[in-house]
Amino acid sequence: MNERHILNPTTPEHRHLQNRESLREAHLELVKAARHELAVATPALEISIWNSAAMGEAIGHFLARHPRNRARIVIEDTEQMLAYCPRLVELTRRYSDLLHIRRLGDAHRGLAEMFVLADRDSCLLQTDIRLVDATLDLAAPRVAAPHVQRFEQIWDSSDPIAGLHGFRL
Repeated sequence: MNERHILNPTTPEHRHLQNRESLREAHLELVKAARHELAVATPALEISIWNSAAMGEAIGHFLARHPRNRARIVIEDTEQMLAYCPRLVELTRRYSDLLHIRRLGDAHRGLAEMFVLADRDSCLLQTDIRLVDATLDLAAPRVAAPHVQRFEQIWDSSDPIAGLHGFRL
């Protein structure tokens, strides 16, 4: 992981990711570097990334760090997430006011790209989730801005997932 970004978050950095390990590390780095907001749009979650103990811990720490921190995830294949990402599902139930997961709306079905945004100024972009080829841009609000705008459009047309935020006594 690149500790330089965490120590100096105003230094822009661009990386091209070409293997699964660097993609996994970039996801984790971005979640750990987030200070206030996380946003994810994807057709399907990569189980080895999003159901890992390290990611669960990173998301849990992010949400617990400040009462105003928020994470939003929009995903098309919610059945896959519910079946194979129990750590994320449990976090969603535990932090139901802070972590929201919704299903892609009809207008965005068939989404091929995946992007993760942190604090509206850093982003991880994978233009086709079937390929590892991705970019990570840290402290780069101009690069992140169009993805932030696109995420808001996707979020506004997304649908709640029935049963995900159920009450537990």
